This record gives sequence, C-alpha cells and structure tokens, in this order.
Amino acid sequence: MGVSYRHAKRLKQKMKALGTRGLVHGNRGRPSPRALNRERAEWIIELSVTTYSNFNDTHFTEKPKEREGISIGRDTVRRLRRTNGIAPKRKRRAKKHYKRRPRKPQEGMMVLWDGSPHRWFGKENPFCCLMAAIDDATGKLLAAFFIAYECSFGYLKLLEQIVTRYAIPLAIYQDRHDILHRNDNNWTLDEQLAGEQEPTQAGWCLKSLGISPIFALAVHAGICAEGAG
Repeated sequence: MGVSYRHAKRLKQKMKALGTRGLVHGNRGRPSPRALNRERAEWIIELSVTTYSNFNDTHFTEKPKEREGISIGRDTVRRLRRTNGIAPKRKRRAKKHYKRRPRKPQEGMMVLWDGSPHRWFGKENPFCCLMAAIDDATGKLLAAFFIAYECSFGYLKLLEQIVTRYAIPLAIYQDRHDILHRNDNNWTLDEQLAGEQEPTQAGWCLKSLGISPIFALAVHAGICAEGAG
C-alpha cells in the first residue's frame, strides 16, 4: 500500500466506521487555502498587459513583490499568463559563429586519423572499427580498413600504409584516446625530471619518425568533421 503500519491501522478503523468513504482524503473536493482568488488572478492578468507588459515571468514575479509587497509564485504567474494567451517574453540569442580552421596549404603537412566503432555491416553483425586517415590539405583518403576494435595495432597499421604509400607527414591531428595520449596522472621520477610523460606506443612511433602529434581538445576529434573543416 505504500503506507506505514500505523497508518494502515488507522485506515482500517476508518474503513470499518465509514466504509470506502473513509479511505478518501478529508480535503478532497475542497479548495486549497493557498489557491489564488479570482480578484488576485484578474489583477495579475491586468498588470501583465499594462504596467508589466514587457516583463517575462520571472521578472514579473519579482517586481510586484519589490514595489507593492505582494508575493506571487512564478509557476502561478506562468500558468495564468499562458492560459490567458499571454506569450512568454523570450529574447532570441544570435547564433554563435564557429570559425572553421583553415586547411593546411600543402599536401603532407598534416594527416587526420581516427577510429570509428559502429555496426558497419548491419545490426545482425557485431561492432567493428573503421580505421581511416585523410590528408588535411586535399581531403584525400590515404588509408582505410576495418578491424575488430580501436587499438594500437590499428593506428600503427595506418601509419605503415601512409608512410609506405606516400611519405612521412609533418604532423598528425588526433583525439586524446588512451592509445594515442597519456591520460593518467602516474609520473615516474624520470618523467618528473624531464617535465613530460613518456608517450604511448603509438606516440613513440610518431616521435621516432619526427611526426608532431596535434591533439584535439575533445576526447574524440571526429575525422569527418575535422576533414571537412
């Protein structure tokens, strides 16, 4: 029943004395003592279309209390104004403009790579990951293949195909996946003395080839979005 044992006993006694009517709350059908009377409701509507016609619901709630010492709940004001056809006062903000990052001026200056896990071959088949790399300047697809999941092997295989088919890029733009970026706070003494953490396995390969890693601010950069930018 969702009530305490003591309250259940009280309900039982009411049931014996009054029948099913005893289970009905005593205030049912009575107006709430906190209900807004008709005069106050009409006053709110009148002020809404005259003195405070440019005020939104929150501002309207505050001003009568400040100027005339009358306290009105915001939900009451909102309900009365909407039911009487007074639309909310909303200021539309200007659409925020995001400046696109310009593409690199020359092919090979920066490569974008990422792994995209998805049910690429239908719901009846398990997830797999599309590993892909594109050139930032031209948008050309440099390498792509499917693999079971996003892992170091996948990125190293991408790097192998890029280097053997084309050349060593100057930089690679990537997200902050644990495979590519150290996201832990465990610093060895040597790392503290050097002022930087040792890179991941994929990071070591980029470092050994002289490729500068550029990390996106987000955890997953999204190769398609960045490639289009």
